[in-house]
Amino acid sequence: MNRRKFVLAVTLIAGLAMSVSVFGLTVAAEDRFPVDQTSRIGMKTVFADKDDSYRATYIPDVVYKTVGDRELRLQMLVPAGNNGPYPLIVYIQGSAWMAQNLYAAIPQLSDFAHRGYVVASVEYRHSGEALFPAQLEDVKSAIRFLRANAETYKIDPNRVGVWGDSSGGHLAAMVGTTQGVDRFTSSDNPDQSDAVQAVVDFYGPTDFLRMDDYPSIIVHNAPDSPESRLVGGPIQENPDKVREANPITYITRDKVLPPFLIMHGDADMLVPFNQSVLLYDALKRANQDVTFYKVKGGGHGVNFWTEDVLDIVKDFFDAYL
Repeated sequence: MNRRKFVLAVTLIAGLAMSVSVFGLTVAAEDRFPVDQTSRIGMKTVFADKDDSYRATYIPDVVYKTVGDRELRLQMLVPAGNNGPYPLIVYIQGSAWMAQNLYAAIPQLSDFAHRGYVVASVEYRHSGEALFPAQLEDVKSAIRFLRANAETYKIDPNRVGVWGDSSGGHLAAMVGTTQGVDRFTSSDNPDQSDAVQAVVDFYGPTDFLRMDDYPSIIVHNAPDSPESRLVGGPIQENPDKVREANPITYITRDKVLPPFLIMHGDADMLVPFNQSVLLYDALKRANQDVTFYKVKGGGHGVNFWTEDVLDIVKDFFDAYL
């Protein structure tokens, strides 16, 4: 008997199920192959969930802004399901405002993508490239870029949160408190808003001039400290620049800020716990919505990224996004 060649024509029509043409007969995609009824002693069965939304897609190195010949990128995690649009979390990786490891938090952040959030870890110009407020301008640019491309990445532009740790926590707080402050807004995507609906600050600095009031493993007043490098000179000699980089500067009773979640370890040896106390007190005095957790035994990113802590973050974003 001669071999016969079979030609299968597969046609995908938008909004309709896939169909297959075999010898002129059209069958639905799910009927293309028979269900395998094979069974063996000891074989176990688990049922497939047709809701495939638990999966997430990693989209690396999305360029959101170019400054000169410098490309700034996003590392993105997008839910794989088709139930969007999804709320967005813009994550700012801490780095003492120096070059970031943009992949450090991906294992933790992926869990949020599994649970129905688009997550974008944002790169900014570090302090060796540009002084403050370049870093804040970059994060705001990223938020506007993501809103401008909301359909592409399945984002709900009305549900955007920002979250950062350490220097990233500082920038997250700055994003939340400077909404509507025009001098921190660059010209890219000017038709989009960089406002956010929720802020999470993990052990971020607040008032650089008071960091040495409490014990730390570095001298923050030193001319080569991360804070001094950020503003372009010793912080005690540049109080105006430090004030510009202090989120408390922009907290007033006459404007409504997004809800804040502040978390700080009581054993933090780098950024004193009191830095978060200062921010919390300022928000409370202005009657802003703020929740503050002391993480007992938590250091600066050490013994901090636990399931209990991340559950608090999830509950917070679920409530406000």
